[in-house]
This record gives sequence, C-alpha cells and structure tokens, in this order.
Amino acid sequence: MKNIFQFSLIGIAFLGGCATNVTSNNPVQIVNAPSPMTAISPDHSVSVAKRLNDCIIRGNQSADALLVDAQVIAVTRNNPHAKALFSSADKLTDEQAKALTNYLAEANSCRPIALDGLSPEKKAVYEDFFKKIDGVYADLIARKITIGVANEERQLLMQDAHMKKLALQSQKN
Repeated sequence: MKNIFQFSLIGIAFLGGCATNVTSNNPVQIVNAPSPMTAISPDHSVSVAKRLNDCIIRGNQSADALLVDAQVIAVTRNNPHAKALFSSADKLTDEQAKALTNYLAEANSCRPIALDGLSPEKKAVYEDFFKKIDGVYADLIARKITIGVANEERQLLMQDAHMKKLALQSQKN
C-alpha cells in the first residue's frame, strides 16, 4: 500500500504513501506512487518505512479518515473527489472539522516514525513541513480558509518539501 497522510500528515500528507506492492480495495489506501514526504528511497530504512506505512494505513482506515478523504483533503492519490476538493469554496462544517481533528490526531502519531533515522538536514525539512501544514490545517479548522485553498496549500507545501529533499540529495552527490 502506497499511502500516507500525504501527511500530513503526514501530513498527513505527509500521510500519503510508502512504497509497497500490496493491492487494496479501500480507496483511502490506494496510491500509485509514494508521497514526496515518505518515499522509501534515501529517507528511511526498509523497517522504518514498513512501520510508517503500517501506521499510516491504520490511520487511514477510520470513519473520520474516509470522511476527510472524501469531503475535506485529498489524502490519497487518484482520489475521485480531488477535483471538487481543490476547487471547493466551502468552509468546514462542524462535522468535517471534528473528523479532520480526529484524523489529524491519528495521523500525527506517525510523525515520530517518519523522523526516525533521518539525517539532521532531512529531519529539518520534515519538521518545517509539519509546522507549515499544521498551520494550514489550523486555518482550515478555524474556517479562515476554504477546503480548496487548504488542498492547494497542502499540495504546494508537499512540492516544496520534495524540492528541498531533492536539493539535499543533489548536494550529497
């Protein structure tokens, strides 16, 4: 299962995906490629990647995670609701805010695993991503931004973190 919280978590989104080749019928778990924040390659050992993947899968199976993926944040790749979520001018309902808060609590429990064994430079990239994505989620829950804006900002933060990781890798080469 190649799914994380494109985590947010790990963000979520960070809680997007780790690279494994397991097939699932659960749309929250289906991901075609690893998330920029949790790809196995040079970031994590196989054992850490497995623990992280297992944590993310657990978090993405709850009713709150399913609601969030369908109505709030496009957590999974190939999310059939992504287009609507990215263009949504809606702000969170009370039910959505509660589901997102619960989902984030579960997803954020995977963060220590995501940081396990990282170089100080990569750890700083992850921590900066976590700090910024937490701000996006806080603004979304406080109804300062729309669902569409939150999805866009989340995507930009993930791309930024990915670019920073690539820059670190190229410095080492």
